[in-house]
Amino acid sequence: MEYFVYHFQVFLLIMMRMNSMFIIAPFFSSGVIPFKIKALLSFLITLIIFPVIAKQGYTIPGDMGGYYLLILKEVLIGLYIGFLVSLIFTAFQLAGEYYSVLVGFGISEVIDPLAQVSVPLIGQLKNLIGLLIFLVINGHHFLIKAIYRSYELVPIIAFEKTASAGLLKFVVYSMGGMFVIALKIALPVLATILLVEVSLGILAKAAPQMNILMLGFPVKIAVAFGVLIIISPLVVRIMFVSLERSFQFITKVILNWPA
Repeated sequence: MEYFVYHFQVFLLIMMRMNSMFIIAPFFSSGVIPFKIKALLSFLITLIIFPVIAKQGYTIPGDMGGYYLLILKEVLIGLYIGFLVSLIFTAFQLAGEYYSVLVGFGISEVIDPLAQVSVPLIGQLKNLIGLLIFLVINGHHFLIKAIYRSYELVPIIAFEKTASAGLLKFVVYSMGGMFVIALKIALPVLATILLVEVSLGILAKAAPQMNILMLGFPVKIAVAFGVLIIISPLVVRIMFVSLERSFQFITKVILNWPA
C-alpha cells in the first residue's frame, strides 16, 4: 500500500493514457457501454500493469505546471493510438457513404451508437460488420496490449516536441490508407451503378417517352443490393485484412516511435 501511495502520481499518468485511448478507440468508445464501466475497466487494467511500469523508476516534476504537461502528453499518446484504429472504421463508413450517394440513400441516415453521429444506413451496416470482425480477431485485446507496449517503448516522460513531425507523418499515411480501403470496398458497387447509369442514359435516348428518372431509382437500388449480397464475402475479407494491417501498422508506429 505504501508503494502505491508513493507512486500515485505515476499511477495517475498511466491511467490518463489508458482513459484517453478508451475515449476514441473503437468498441471502448461506444456510447452503449456506460461511462462507469469504462472508468472501472480502465482503473483495473491500470492497477494490473502499474507495478511493472512503476518499477522502471521515474522522476516526477515537483511543480504543478510540469506535472500538468506530463498529463497532457499522456492524453495525447492515448488519443493518438486510438485514433489510428478508428480511421479504419471511418473507412468502412466512407464506403457506405459512396453507396448511399449513388444509390439515393443519402437522405436516410441513422445515429451510430458507437460514434454518436449520423451515418447512412449502409455505412452503419458496414460499421457493424467491421466491429464484429474487430471483436472476432480480438482487436480489443490488441489495443490494451498496444497501450501496455507503448509504456515500454514510449516511457511516461519521454515524449518530446520533436516527435510531432514523425507522428504527423503516420497520421497522413493512415488517412491516405483510409480512402484506399473505402474505395476497395465500394468499387464493385460503384462500377456496377456506373454501368446502370450508362444503360439508363441509352434507354432514355432510345425511348424518350419513358420516365427514366422514376424508373432509375428502383433499378439502381435493386442492382446495388444484389451486388452487395454477391460481394459480401469479399467485403468481409477486405475488412479482415484491413484491420490486421492496421494492427501491424500501430505496432510499427510504437516500435519506431519518433521520440
